[in-house]
Amino acid sequence: MPWSNTSKMKQIKFTVFSVLSAITAMAGTVVYLTQYSESGKLSIVERFEAMPDADSHLSQVDGIKYSRDGEIAYKWRASSAERLISDGSISLQDPFYIGNIADQRPWTASAKAGKLSQDGEQLTLLDTVLVKDLIRQAQISTELLRINLDSSEVTTDQPLTLSLRNGKTRSVGLKASMKNERVELLDQVKGHYDPI
Repeated sequence: MPWSNTSKMKQIKFTVFSVLSAITAMAGTVVYLTQYSESGKLSIVERFEAMPDADSHLSQVDGIKYSRDGEIAYKWRASSAERLISDGSISLQDPFYIGNIADQRPWTASAKAGKLSQDGEQLTLLDTVLVKDLIRQAQISTELLRINLDSSEVTTDQPLTLSLRNGKTRSVGLKASMKNERVELLDQVKGHYDPI
């Protein structure tokens, strides 16, 4: 039975459509693999959810460090803590630090977030950092503060405001040694104080 012209046209259209579909699928596969294979994101879903970086989660965490003579050197606490797989550090939420307890001159620092290094010697406070009594009766506010828990040194390279009862000083950067009781404002230091 001979083929009619309409059937031949349908078969040609179907064949052309099949070939174009195959070429499009192969091109899409090649683009997909070249764009995403090295990134590890081989997924066509709209949202890619990576594996969590934390291997443990703790709530209402307290940390205490004792000095050699058995006195409490410093304390810290956080509403939650997660140990990160990528670098072994501990991510903290709402950290609160109390330093120089053994020296009877305690000072505090709080923030919305923080990170404790893997070796436990460096505490970094982030986001709305508030330091009280590092300098007597003064408050320091900044966005980042690093506390070396071993050497009792405090640093930031970020803008900060030092507030006292009668005025404020603004600076970019701070370096403090609690052992030497020395605080240095590093750059662009400007202040305004009213007479007491």
